[in-house]
Amino acid sequence: MKKIILTAFSAFLLFTANAQRANTGHTIRQRLSELNTITDPTVLASKLKELQQGTVEENYLVAYSYYSSKGMTEPAENLRNEILKKFPKGRLALQQKIQEIGEISDLDARDKSFVEFYKEYPDENFGFLTYSLSQDFAARGDDAKMRFYADIYGKGATDGKGNPIAKETIYAMMAGSMVQTNPELAAGYLKYGVDAAEASLAEMKASSSPDPNLLSRAQNNYFAVLTNYVTALSNGKDVEKGYQEAQKAYLAIQEDKKADPRSLKYLEGAYVQTLIKTKRFKEALPYIENAVKEDQANKAMMEQLKTAYVAVNGSESGYKAYEGNLLVIQEENIQAEIAKMAVSKPAPDFELKDVDGNLVKLSDLKGKVVVLDFWATWCGPCKASFPAMQKAVDKYKNDPNVKFLFLHTWEKGGGDPTANAKKYVTDNKYSFEVLMDLRDPKTNASAVASAYKVDGIPTKIIIDTHGQIRFSTSGFGADADKAVKELSNMIAFAKKG
Repeated sequence: MKKIILTAFSAFLLFTANAQRANTGHTIRQRLSELNTITDPTVLASKLKELQQGTVEENYLVAYSYYSSKGMTEPAENLRNEILKKFPKGRLALQQKIQEIGEISDLDARDKSFVEFYKEYPDENFGFLTYSLSQDFAARGDDAKMRFYADIYGKGATDGKGNPIAKETIYAMMAGSMVQTNPELAAGYLKYGVDAAEASLAEMKASSSPDPNLLSRAQNNYFAVLTNYVTALSNGKDVEKGYQEAQKAYLAIQEDKKADPRSLKYLEGAYVQTLIKTKRFKEALPYIENAVKEDQANKAMMEQLKTAYVAVNGSESGYKAYEGNLLVIQEENIQAEIAKMAVSKPAPDFELKDVDGNLVKLSDLKGKVVVLDFWATWCGPCKASFPAMQKAVDKYKNDPNVKFLFLHTWEKGGGDPTANAKKYVTDNKYSFEVLMDLRDPKTNASAVASAYKVDGIPTKIIIDTHGQIRFSTSGFGADADKAVKELSNMIAFAKKG
């Protein structure tokens, strides 16, 4: 739940803080599109030669992007090496180093590597790399390191109106990862975040005609940071205050008819924890029961169900039957929800190369349930979902009627996307079959993602034995076991055809 809540609070800030860094990439894409309109081979060759002269790195990057997009591996690699040699402190070199540091799994080693690198580029902010480092150190409870990386990440960060984002707001965003390891400190940062989000929401509501989308975003931000604040309080010494704040906020959000129902669910989870920690088991039990029925209860909450039951009833007598009845209702609800999510439309056929150059055609897999997972090496939520997806792959590895295909799509940045995708999967020991849905040089679109109307990643498509799309899901929940269970139910449904 924590990661989902963090997304609601931080997504807007993450986007605005990095928006100004996209200009170079956007310009290169524009120039690449223009290059692809040249039909005369002689003119094209002359233009490519011209781009590979002079002292402007962007020109070389346009040519490099052209070769990469066309699958011209040898000239692309040769030019890449030339760019790195000619511009050792240029954008490509910077990007390559950022990627290398980001792929270091050990946090202390990643930190050490970054600190040395930062000495060479003190004016950079490094985008998502410093964002993730700040959050990782926050999760460890390391305040100094959290702030160090948050300060770098926040350089030049602005809100939707172009106003600088205060350091305290950035700290509050990162502190959501600290609620378990350093709750008292996290609560201090998050209180500032609550006050700032509340003020922003009040200002928007005071407007005579607020933008509905911005208002909804402001509401979600407020309730998300409030949920983290309540969680920090309940994990710390002031549990009673956490309960009081949670109760007040929970009642307020229930009365707000325009509030996003998801915000209510997130806050409800934090509220229930305060009820349990303050031993208000009678009040907590109905919420836990509903969570079980709705398949929202993790292993810890199932244990809390038993604790609350015993506290209310005085003993364990009758608990097994009671739990069994709840699980029967849960299964009925799961099947009803799965049926409600199901669609039936033809799956567009495609033929793609895997990372080793082998062709894979979807229509050759007819008779099997096929799970398509659209992802990219730059996509944090995609990579966060992979441990759960590996569990799913392992679960069905001996089932010849189920096939998983991981489609790398929407590549961006430097380097060879095929090599990068293969390296990431290999380095992390994932047994995935990866296909490359490369961008079309003329349209800049990834054909299969477009055919399946993918508008965000990660996206998973489940195709039944008759070649019909039955399910399409986007995003990633933090509970791996729940994700595998949900996917398994969809696969079971798709097997029925």
